[in-house]
Amino acid sequence: MNNMQFTVGQKAFIEKDGKVLVLFKPDTGRLDIPGGRIQTNETDLKSALAREVLEETGLQIKINDPFCTWTFTIGEGYKYAGQTIFLVGYKCEYVSGELKMSDEHGDYRWVDKESYKELKSSIGHFNALEKYFE
Repeated sequence: MNNMQFTVGQKAFIEKDGKVLVLFKPDTGRLDIPGGRIQTNETDLKSALAREVLEETGLQIKINDPFCTWTFTIGEGYKYAGQTIFLVGYKCEYVSGELKMSDEHGDYRWVDKESYKELKSSIGHFNALEKYFE
């Protein structure tokens, strides 16, 4: 039996005025969703997600229920290349704050049920976005 180890991460599908925030990696333009890994000392998962979102975007959010899960393997050229991350996507609502990008991302867009299709990607983040808008 192969007991593959993986990391757990969370992603926040933040809705504001009927649109959801998507981010893009600065070096590749690869699609991303706000959120990240749960730190070793974090036991409150929603607080961990709120921390990640605040660090990456400067936004305060209300975190609702999770709606999907998927896995993602980090690609070549990244610090943890080859590592598999198990991700949980949460439906979230914008509460307050002005969007301020961290250096982890180079750009962003607010997308709706139609415009998200322009981002077509083979990675699980896009599939989760598709599920969000079902």
